[in-house]
Amino acid sequence: MKGIAKHLPHYFVLLGIFLAGIVAFCLFSYDRVFQEFVAVAVAASYVSWGIVHHAIHRDLYFSVVIEYLAVACLGLTLVFSLIIRA
Repeated sequence: MKGIAKHLPHYFVLLGIFLAGIVAFCLFSYDRVFQEFVAVAVAASYVSWGIVHHAIHRDLYFSVVIEYLAVACLGLTLVFSLIIRA
């Protein structure tokens, strides 16, 4: 439980990134191009957050960066497929 408490401020920032993205995505539901920019911004913020988080805790490795990039790309693929389909 101490491990989670140590990382809690970082996870609040991540939650804020995702919540801001969801709010922006909903507010600009009429503009698909802007929604795409929001999705890319959230994905880039997620990758940046992961790099900073692991750098602070001194466990940043190339494989970790690749993992964050892969998850961000999968998320973008999902969001873009939903935007295009709608």
